Amino acid sequence: MQRNKTSILFFKRLIKYFLILAILILMMAPLYVKSYDLAKRLTIEKSSARLEDGVGVLERQVLRAQEIGNLLRQEESFKRLFFLQGKPSSAYYYDFERLQTKLKSLSLTQDLFSNAYIAFRDNPVFVSNSLSSDNADDVYRRYYRYPGMTAQEWKTMLFGKTDVFRILPSKAVHSSYYSRHDFQAMTVLINNSYYNALDVKSVLAIDINTEDIAKLLLYEEQLGDHQVYLTDLDGNLLLAKGSEASASQADTLQEVLTKQASVGGPKEGAIELNSQQYVTLSDTSAQLGIRVVVAIPSSTFETNIDALMELVVTYAAAGAVVVVLLAVLFSMRETLTLRKLVETAGTLSQVNFTTLNEYKYMDRAFTRIRSINEEQLGRIEALNISIRYSVLKNLLVLGVHTQRELEEAIDCFGDTFERFCIAKARWSTEENREERDEANPAALRPNPGIELEKVLRTLPDYGVLALHFHANEAVFVLFGKSEEKGSVQELGDRLSGMLRRLSRDVPSAAIINIGLSGIESGLKQARPAYEQAQYALSLHENGISSGVHIFERSGSGEGGPEFDHTIPLKLHDALIAGEERGAEQIFADASTQMADHARTEQERLQIFFTVRQTVSNAHKVMRLGNGYKEETKVEALPEYDQTKDVFKLFGELEQTALELCRSVIGRKKSNNDRLKADILNYIAENYGDSSLSAGKIAGELMLSEKYVFSFVKEQTGKSLGKYIEEIRLDKAERLLIQTDEPNSAILKKCGFGSENTFYRAFSKKHGVTPSSWKETHRKLTP
Repeated sequence: MQRNKTSILFFKRLIKYFLILAILILMMAPLYVKSYDLAKRLTIEKSSARLEDGVGVLERQVLRAQEIGNLLRQEESFKRLFFLQGKPSSAYYYDFERLQTKLKSLSLTQDLFSNAYIAFRDNPVFVSNSLSSDNADDVYRRYYRYPGMTAQEWKTMLFGKTDVFRILPSKAVHSSYYSRHDFQAMTVLINNSYYNALDVKSVLAIDINTEDIAKLLLYEEQLGDHQVYLTDLDGNLLLAKGSEASASQADTLQEVLTKQASVGGPKEGAIELNSQQYVTLSDTSAQLGIRVVVAIPSSTFETNIDALMELVVTYAAAGAVVVVLLAVLFSMRETLTLRKLVETAGTLSQVNFTTLNEYKYMDRAFTRIRSINEEQLGRIEALNISIRYSVLKNLLVLGVHTQRELEEAIDCFGDTFERFCIAKARWSTEENREERDEANPAALRPNPGIELEKVLRTLPDYGVLALHFHANEAVFVLFGKSEEKGSVQELGDRLSGMLRRLSRDVPSAAIINIGLSGIESGLKQARPAYEQAQYALSLHENGISSGVHIFERSGSGEGGPEFDHTIPLKLHDALIAGEERGAEQIFADASTQMADHARTEQERLQIFFTVRQTVSNAHKVMRLGNGYKEETKVEALPEYDQTKDVFKLFGELEQTALELCRSVIGRKKSNNDRLKADILNYIAENYGDSSLSAGKIAGELMLSEKYVFSFVKEQTGKSLGKYIEEIRLDKAERLLIQTDEPNSAILKKCGFGSENTFYRAFSKKHGVTPSSWKETHRKLTP
């Protein structure tokens, strides 16, 4: 049944993940249908961006050429050559050499310039970015020419029109200082005359290699199959570049341009060239007066589709494998988790498992767990309150003396004690049972302490922590919620008004007196503040009327150091441990503190009696502790004698304390054997008590639990639990052999808390059950 349940849960999870995989596959199906359009759009967008950027670069290059012409016209050398008539003399050589240097430096900033030269109509001077000469015809014949065009035809082409700016159709160009072979170039002519609108006396000619233009308009991988066309705005073909491009296709191209005649960004169209379909993109440059068309073969899209689909299929196959593996893995993990939850839910809800209701099981399990958590949280909250109550009580009564105590108090109260005061309340009531509520005879009068706490919590600027010590006594910590500094007198007046209202609104027939400390700051001031409140209450308390009594500092004590309240604690520990040197040092510190702190005889006596009480407590522990009842040989504690100085009494007390230390050291030497006998005898006499523990032994013999653990380990070499278990097993073995009592009775007599504990301990020692061991050993016993 268990295996069947697990299989059902697993296959339900697996089917869920396979359905998700099927949905993903169905969602990917439209991708294949749309792959052609997607590949086409990606190719077009990529080519459009390249085309638009390329046209922009071409515009900037040509416009830069015009700027170069403007800069050259400002040169004095150009001016002299411009107005020169006929062949120049040697005096002009410096001018065209200087002009060549200037043209060369300006041309170096341009990426597309193959050749750049200046020609003059009225003189034979030729200046290029590579050389200069006073014989343009010689240069045309030897270094630079258009194959098939005479020098005169070349000059007519240069100066035949008065346009400010012209782009000539691409032609083959021979330029020995640029390339050893002829190359196709598109020439840009710029009227470089001073009055270029009227006449052409000088031109700046720029040859741009068509290969560079194609690279500018197409990506490297597109150069093999894409085609590029440049026309002027009248439709005249300026450039045809590509594997199928030719001037004979100008008519077809003109038809495309007519459809895409609008000026602006790249336009999309279609064209058929040599029985092959192309998608065209065109862009227009109004500044240059040209249109650029890029023809993309349709086969390119199919190639991109194949590449895209290969990628899609690869990723889809890999994804499907990963999804299947993850589906199996997640199904197994969910099954293991759900199985535990289902089993838990079945135990708690008592519902039989079916293939359709595992979530009902889990819902009931979570409901039950939530209920248990709420119960546990309630217990934890109660424990936290108890801990806070205990820490607060120790904080007020004993004070903070160690770093650990300070950290514990900070964890509980944080910065609550940044500004606070202590109010100690004590009340008295008349015991009169006849004054109970007649309508409800069982009802008792309201508790004055509880009612007072409710009233104090209504203080707007103070928070309240309450400790109810006794039936008629409570302590309240009032801590300020704001940084405003209020006086203790103001607080006392407000508390007095609250007491009057409490007496009026809650007729409890109680007389309440409150002792109020000064306003203090810091956790270490909690105990002094408590003592102030206690002192104020004890000094002024009366049984006639309620009142609030504020602690008043004595004038003699102002500004002096306070007595270190950790001295009694340190002294007590030193006396119990028999540390004679430590006790001497503590008495020296206490004497110094008494001299510094106590301004009056009464204050010195108070410190004396505090230390005397500490020595007395240690004396009692020495006399009665650890189970020993005999008296020690320590001298009696010095009694107060008005004829003696307090410091002399303090010295006598120190001698008594040192005698006590020496007595402790002497007794420690003889304690171990007696302690061993007491502890081991107690265990031997009480092993049948299933609740026997270190705490119980320590309580009976007035020891600490830690000492019991360590002492048993030291004396027997075994842990306390192991030692008690062995005694119980020895007793059980004797009873099994010597009596016919059932195992249930034997385990109870021997102190085992349950059958499981008994059987586990017995099997661990002998390897068999008590019954088997009993049968075997009875046969062996004569």
